[in-house]
Amino acid sequence: MNNVDEQYIALLKDILDNGKKKTTRAGEVLSVFGRQLKFNLQEGVALLTTKKVFTKGVLVELLWFLQRPYNSHGSMNIRYLIENKVHIWDGDAYRWMKEWIRKEIIDRPTRSFKVQIVRGGDDELGEYVTKCPWKENGVNRDNDLEWLMNIDEGQFLELVMLKIELNVLCKDGKHTIYRFGDLGPVYGKQWRSFGVSGTDQIQEIIKTLKTNPNDRRMVCMAYNPDVLKDVALPPCHVMMQFYTRPLTEDERVKIFKESYEWENDNWEEQMNKRNIPKYGLSCMWTQRSVDVGAGLPFNCLSYTVLTYMIAKLVNMVPDKLVGSLGDTHIYMNHYDALKEQTTRNGSEKIPQLVIHGNQERIEDFKIEDFEFIDYEPDPPIKLQLNVG
Repeated sequence: MNNVDEQYIALLKDILDNGKKKTTRAGEVLSVFGRQLKFNLQEGVALLTTKKVFTKGVLVELLWFLQRPYNSHGSMNIRYLIENKVHIWDGDAYRWMKEWIRKEIIDRPTRSFKVQIVRGGDDELGEYVTKCPWKENGVNRDNDLEWLMNIDEGQFLELVMLKIELNVLCKDGKHTIYRFGDLGPVYGKQWRSFGVSGTDQIQEIIKTLKTNPNDRRMVCMAYNPDVLKDVALPPCHVMMQFYTRPLTEDERVKIFKESYEWENDNWEEQMNKRNIPKYGLSCMWTQRSVDVGAGLPFNCLSYTVLTYMIAKLVNMVPDKLVGSLGDTHIYMNHYDALKEQTTRNGSEKIPQLVIHGNQERIEDFKIEDFEFIDYEPDPPIKLQLNVG
């Protein structure tokens, strides 16, 4: 078993042995508090081999966070995920639709609402259409609240792909817009356009790494108290911080020798000429709530990949990854499956990640650019996704 799986299995055993049973809105859990994981990214990526991880899902979700997919009213939408056959946010988005309708239509002094079919780009309001695309017995269900409240998840996903919006007009004259599949201003919106000023925290970190790599303020916040009532799910991983370490001469020489042959005895001159990295890049993410069974394997890999991406843009070497974990729990409906995982050995080899291409911006990365090497996992373990 490699070090990545060793740490994860040790955490599972810790929770199974020491966890306290708690009742949460998403189900019963066994919970501990204040744990930490540390991975050496120079050895490979933080990717479990004691079960097969849905690596495509991790990549698609991360690119979704980074590509500014939110719309003109500041909400991220699951349409990009569905287009790429990733359904990890479907349940939260469907639940949020019901909550939004209740909050904005049922519980407010609403004068009217109408269904809007959006034509054109994501940021265009398009043409208003006052009838729903669904029919029952040949009859249109126009502005029918009962119809809205009884949309099943299959119909909901169709409405997402059709870019259908609800436009609500309240008695005070305020318009509120909801597009099916919206989640509110979740992770990516905060990463790329935080607060009233719209600060692009990711771009600021990249800029700082290029100009002042020893800065201690390379922090990105996902937790924004001002919008917690406006999101389908408050962020679980709430903050990340980046840190640089000067590489030793031996480390730089090793990197040089992997690609080049010596031309003369002036090593420093040759390494600078070839633009050999001078720094190792580390990341620590902080997580307030940790679903160890279904979520943590995603989080470990996601922050690994993000560190690799940023390191490539700023000509650094991925170095260390640290996870600082708050309420760390397993759901009781995962108990048997995770107990079985603790008996597995996984692979001795730590998988490697290669990123192909010559990306210059964080938006330039595509799913096909990423290749995992030596990934030889045990079979998948199916776990129910606990929504909420």
